[in-house]
Amino acid sequence: MISLQQNSDYIIGSQTDIMALTQKEQARILTISDSHGDWRGLMRIVKQFGPTCDALVITGDCWRDLAELLELANEDDAVRKAIPPVLGFVRGNGDPSYFAVSYDIGKNNSNARTLPKGSVLMPPSLVLTVNGQQILFVHGHMEGVDFGYNKLGLDAKIQGIHVAVHGHTHVPHFEQHGDFTFINPGSISRPRGGSPASFAILTVEKTFVDAAFLRIKDCMGDEGSFEIFTPL
Repeated sequence: MISLQQNSDYIIGSQTDIMALTQKEQARILTISDSHGDWRGLMRIVKQFGPTCDALVITGDCWRDLAELLELANEDDAVRKAIPPVLGFVRGNGDPSYFAVSYDIGKNNSNARTLPKGSVLMPPSLVLTVNGQQILFVHGHMEGVDFGYNKLGLDAKIQGIHVAVHGHTHVPHFEQHGDFTFINPGSISRPRGGSPASFAILTVEKTFVDAAFLRIKDCMGDEGSFEIFTPL
């Protein structure tokens, strides 16, 4: 069960679980973006796929839905058990730098000491170490992903990272340039460009990162409402 404490690296979870993720031989990362108020949709995905994943990362434009998820997890053990043991997120162009929940989630976060009790900080970027690999998560608006991957690729290269995950465009995408991989899980509530509402599950091995994309056929349906697809 996830520890509902945000650490100084902005990740929610226990240090034991975060360290275990860095060394896990094969890991699954549930990746969601751009929920834009669809907290029920976010909850359905987490309940269905969270228990089989090692981490959940939300790549922005999500703060209201994330706040609802955290509040429900604090009140309901069934929700808390569904959330993977490691939870990360980044700030989108529609998100504040921090928001509040009703419990002291930031007591282990030195960056929150000057903020009101219960503050959850949303970083502009997050680096998660999984199975010995580092993965860069951003929303993408500051990196100009609408126009290509030049800046995001350079940011990743400077940090010695070869996999970058982003949101913002609301279009699911998987692209490789040499040693670099760029992944966008799409939007679960406001898809664009003729794409379906979607999210992704990353599989992280020692030598590669792959992504399975799932379309949401019915936002209020059962588990059969999710279907694997290949983005254009």
